[in-house]
Amino acid sequence: MQTYYDILGVAPDATPEEIRTAYRTLAKQCHPDINPDPDASERFIAIQQAYETLIDPDRWARYDLALRTGAGSAPHDPFQRYSPGGQTAWTPGFSWQGQVPTSGIGRIGVILLLLFGGILIVLMLVLSLLIRAVTGGRRQDS
Repeated sequence: MQTYYDILGVAPDATPEEIRTAYRTLAKQCHPDINPDPDASERFIAIQQAYETLIDPDRWARYDLALRTGAGSAPHDPFQRYSPGGQTAWTPGFSWQGQVPTSGIGRIGVILLLLFGGILIVLMLVLSLLIRAVTGGRRQDS
C-alpha cells in the first residue's frame, strides 16, 4: 500500500518546499491533459490528494498519526475528492468496515425507548380528544 510520501517521492521529514517541488514535477508529468495514458487521471488525483494533505500542517499531523496507529493511508473523508467524470476517486486502502461505537443502552434499550415514546404520543392524542369531548370542542373567550 502506497503512502502519500511514496506517491510524491518525498521523505516523511520533507520540507514544504520539497513537497511543493515534487508535486509540481509529478503534476506536469501526470496531468490528464498532457499525459495520454488512461491511468494518468487516477494517478493525478492521487498526487493531488497527497499534496493537499502533506502541504497543510494540520492534515499532515493527522495523516502521520493515522500512519503510526495503523489507520492506513487515508485518514480523511473518501468523498472529499471527485474526478472530472463525476465518479468518486476512491483512496487506496479505504474500507467501510470499521468499529461501530457502542452505546450504553443497546438494541433492546432503543426498542423500548421508541416504544415508550410512541405510547406517550398516543396517550397525548387520546387525552386531547377527551378534553375536546368534555369541553364540547368550544373555545373559551377571554
